[in-house]
Amino acid sequence: MKKILLPVLLTLFTLQALGQIGGISGSKLRSYCVDVVDHHHIEFEPAFYYGQSRHNWDNNRNLQNSFLTQDSVNRYSGVGMRFTYGLFNKLEVGVSIPLDMKTGSFGARYVLMQHKNIGFALMGGLNIPMGEGMFNRGIKTEDNTIQGGIGGVFSFQKGDNFSADANLEFDHFLKEPASTKTGTVYTSVDAGYYMFHHQLQLIAAIGYEHSHLETKLNQSRLTMYPGATIEGENYIIVLTFPFDIYGRNVNKTTGFSLALTLTFE
Repeated sequence: MKKILLPVLLTLFTLQALGQIGGISGSKLRSYCVDVVDHHHIEFEPAFYYGQSRHNWDNNRNLQNSFLTQDSVNRYSGVGMRFTYGLFNKLEVGVSIPLDMKTGSFGARYVLMQHKNIGFALMGGLNIPMGEGMFNRGIKTEDNTIQGGIGGVFSFQKGDNFSADANLEFDHFLKEPASTKTGTVYTSVDAGYYMFHHQLQLIAAIGYEHSHLETKLNQSRLTMYPGATIEGENYIIVLTFPFDIYGRNVNKTTGFSLALTLTFE
């Protein structure tokens, strides 16, 4: 029975990792950048992702099979949309919504300082449950509880082709859910290099997340994100191929995602 329940629970934790600050723009894969959408411009980004898992890390960080047979696999996928608007020269606001409307992610980013080579920004947002169905409002779960997030962004530019972005973010449920999962810390670093006159950007990224449970079972995951962006005058195609390399009480997943970022005046 445990062999069956464990991958189901870990899938919920995997999907919860997608519930970070949303609705804001980025120039790479995992991390947000300091640059915001231009004043009075809007970005529209449809995207989809796919992933699968056959193994998981236990509480001792040991990798083990999630199923009794080797031919079993756990798959997940989804489609979402992002709308981001440049409200001022240093401020953007936006929303990310999955196709099933389960959760709406509302976010904002404000540029604190930006020079030629470095910049700093603050970001924050709310993940608000919007799914259909009957809920007992007296019982707080991860599916019906608002989650807030705040974080910092650092960007570095060297020359015309190389840049790097680093993020640190903390998300916290406004009311403690019955799962006893209170909050998650995320950190990531992306590095990109442009080729072919800024038409192709090769990117390598790494991300780490850590969640605390009052049951004293912590969850953590370290993920690599190789990928690329293909850029035109008013569009960006984003390709990502994430795979987990370390974890505790989570699935070991691999997958890919594709996003198309369109900019309108």
